[in-house]
Amino acid sequence: MNETLGRGYARIEAIRAARGEPLSSMPDPVAPPPDQYNSVYLTLFVAGAAFLLPFNSFIMAVDYFQMHYPNTTIMFDMSTVYIASACVAVCINNLVLDLFTYNTRITFGILVSLATMLFVAVCNIGWDGFSTRASYIINLVAIGVVAFGCTVQQASYYGLTGCLPPRYTQAVMAGESAAGFWVSLDRIVTKYGFRQPQRSTFMFFVFSILILLAHTMLHHVMMRHPLVQHYIRLTVESRQKRRIQLHLNPNEDATLMESEATDAGYGVLKLQSPVLSTTGQDITHGEIENSAFSFANPVYSPSGAPVPPSEGAVEPFPDTANSETSSTLRTPRPSYKVEDVVYEPPDRPTSWRAFKRGLAARWAVARAIYPYMVSIGLVYFTTLSLYPGIASEVPSCRLGTWMPIVLMSAFNLFDFLGKIAAAWPYEWSRSQLLMASGVRLLLVPLMLLCAAPRHSPHIVGDVYPILFSVVLGFSNGLFGSVPMIMAPSRVGREHREIAGNMMTLSYNGGLLSGALVSYLLLGMLGPPAGAPCRLYPTPPLPTLPPATPANVSSVIAAVLTADH
Repeated sequence: MNETLGRGYARIEAIRAARGEPLSSMPDPVAPPPDQYNSVYLTLFVAGAAFLLPFNSFIMAVDYFQMHYPNTTIMFDMSTVYIASACVAVCINNLVLDLFTYNTRITFGILVSLATMLFVAVCNIGWDGFSTRASYIINLVAIGVVAFGCTVQQASYYGLTGCLPPRYTQAVMAGESAAGFWVSLDRIVTKYGFRQPQRSTFMFFVFSILILLAHTMLHHVMMRHPLVQHYIRLTVESRQKRRIQLHLNPNEDATLMESEATDAGYGVLKLQSPVLSTTGQDITHGEIENSAFSFANPVYSPSGAPVPPSEGAVEPFPDTANSETSSTLRTPRPSYKVEDVVYEPPDRPTSWRAFKRGLAARWAVARAIYPYMVSIGLVYFTTLSLYPGIASEVPSCRLGTWMPIVLMSAFNLFDFLGKIAAAWPYEWSRSQLLMASGVRLLLVPLMLLCAAPRHSPHIVGDVYPILFSVVLGFSNGLFGSVPMIMAPSRVGREHREIAGNMMTLSYNGGLLSGALVSYLLLGMLGPPAGAPCRLYPTPPLPTLPPATPANVSSVIAAVLTADH
């Protein structure tokens, strides 16, 4: 059987002219509802902070974990487990993208993260009834579970904000940096306010859990906001307006209906079943024989006999382009052309075809945004190579156990400022983003020299690692946000959720590769040792006696002698 029954075009302008409607009266797209008090923006800002808050809470408790698990690679292990679990989560999220709604996926991620954080805070830190080895394993398992829940939220939020205007993607990314900045302040306050490490760490986790509870309530209020519902509806409609295929079962027929949507310029093809069969009529270039259904399109095939319209259907009319009365339209009846009417037996499976279409769509999106994917992957590869692993190993004789907290706080503060700077209206080119991401790789040897070798680092002093941490944080915030903001605008609205998830996949790929490289950098530091601090005292200056008229000549001689 011939699968393609007809191809054509709907002449909406001619229809409106026949009805006496001026072209200027076509309705404009509906304006989005206002975001009063920036409630959606602020909620997405809190959401960005909430889904990275658990990871940052584990990392900023570096002093407690290093004290509780001495001579271990706890910070490197937690980072690697988190990123590996996050990569698995983002891949699964891409596969189930069309099976579950945004709200379902995000709610699942929130519940998983919240339950795990409560367990760690109460059982593993507050109670601390496990052995050191069991506690170590519990922490790694907990951060893996937290990573899964948080990444499902992250990928879903980026898919959601990809459907919204770009400023909302920037809100999520600014919230991510705010999470680091918040936990830095929280850790400083709790460490200073509670001298006992276990109690200060417990209170630190409690404050993070309270923010997660507030985020849970705000999220469910935001999903009902008219602005969010408006853009979700537009995304769904844009997917439905792609190339239409009618899959007809043998007992079905198709009726052409006039669009009732406000989006002018397109007709809508609707299937109605059951409909009176029209078998035996001439269809395009052939006839359907011994079949329970038929379809006639006299517009495409002038020889076809007109089909009596069903109730509520709009009757098609012959093409007036070749008729003697083409200068006038005698009736205001619209004409449509059908695309790709496909006969498909009821028992033919369609899941594999849908899976292949999904893969093809993701491949097409990846080809359109690959410079942004490479750029964000390089940015986070550099960051995870140094933070938090190498940053936690930089020694300081003056700051002691405060040194890793100071470095991480400097990183988080300027990462937050960098994500705010990403909202600056400057059009970054793809080559600029790739170049900036490549230049950041120079920070890897610079920061490494501040900690290697352990007994005698090549770059000495507290100022240099703090300066490198500031540059690392600001560039991470700026060049980690701009590609994520720009990528969804490079594809159609119906593919923006896929673009957001593909960017999250590249983002997590950079995180995982950077976390693995950090182990190689750790080996370059040498074995952990309790070597004394290298002190670099200021060279003593020559002491001059008080100047008096009696010994001016002796003072001058002493100065000259000291100079030589």
